[in-house]
Amino acid sequence: MKILPTALLAVALLAGPSTAFAGSREKISLPVTAAGVDFADPDAVARFRADAARQIAAACNPGDRIGADLAPDFKCRREMAASIEPKVRQLVLSAIGNKARMATY
Repeated sequence: MKILPTALLAVALLAGPSTAFAGSREKISLPVTAAGVDFADPDAVARFRADAARQIAAACNPGDRIGADLAPDFKCRREMAASIEPKVRQLVLSAIGNKARMATY
């Protein structure tokens, strides 16, 4: 059985917390690991997305920020989730294609 060509996925998600008076947003890079995720399995993909959402929430609202608004930064979360989704879709399509090719051999 073939293993997905992507054993580790490092996705650089660029976003940052926004405040009403900020001139520019800080950039956040978040590595997301996809080792062992079967992207052909919808349940595994859902678990991967939920784990990524938890990591995104932690990155967008770190508790150690000094002088920051402690309210959740939903814009940051939306932008980071949107930036990871094209790669997830690509991996799902690739995994489904690999599974279909394996079934025909």
